Amino acid sequence: MKTQFIADFEAYMPAEFNDQSYGKSELLSLADEVGIDVCVVFPAGVPPDPRPLNADLLQKAVGEPRILPGCLINPTMGVDASDDLKRCVDQGARTVKLMAALHGYRVDSTCADPIMEQAASLGIPATIHSGSPMSGCSPQYIGNLARRHPDVTIIMDHMGYREWVGLAVDAAAENANVYLGTTLIAAAEPISIKNIVRGSSVGADRIVFGSNSPSGVASHGVNGIRNVGFTAQEESLILGQNLKQIYQL
Repeated sequence: MKTQFIADFEAYMPAEFNDQSYGKSELLSLADEVGIDVCVVFPAGVPPDPRPLNADLLQKAVGEPRILPGCLINPTMGVDASDDLKRCVDQGARTVKLMAALHGYRVDSTCADPIMEQAASLGIPATIHSGSPMSGCSPQYIGNLARRHPDVTIIMDHMGYREWVGLAVDAAAENANVYLGTTLIAAAEPISIKNIVRGSSVGADRIVFGSNSPSGVASHGVNGIRNVGFTAQEESLILGQNLKQIYQL
């Protein structure tokens, strides 16, 4: 009998994956394979104007309580971006995703401030892609943004994986509103997550599970967390309880 609550902070729902059609049923089937109860789902693809993708995802998510839809926002669109965020939240979006690497801005630039201020006002978390400084998504830049917006809970996807994990830990240690997301790293090198919990000031209560499915294999990520030697309490926090608190599930 299943007793552990599992939540995924970042999954996607493309129309097609691996040369086959993909949608709500396929997403939930992958979640069922490993016992994921709730998925935060974002639009697949990062076009310059994500408004049509946001609208499509929100329509597809209607009536499915296991899917918490998120919206992708491009802050360089200015007022149009802010208007779309408000519209998306009014229609059920539970978080905003920032993907500076593909939208061509540095994530701590001033163009992101209105969106973060709006997220605080709307009471939603921000999910932010992390990567290299050259991509504009350095964990250090995310830390800068977090300091300016301490009332917004930030989930840093990939936790700087691979070369910038140390910077991600620093950003989370310095900003209580930053959580580290396990997308990709849980499946590939879960020992890195355990080393953070054992060897830094960032504990299991600041780490949230994410699969990055369908391109990330959800079962590999969950099993990575389960099999690396966390205590039962640490495992429970990472796999679901932290996200349960963030989203008040």
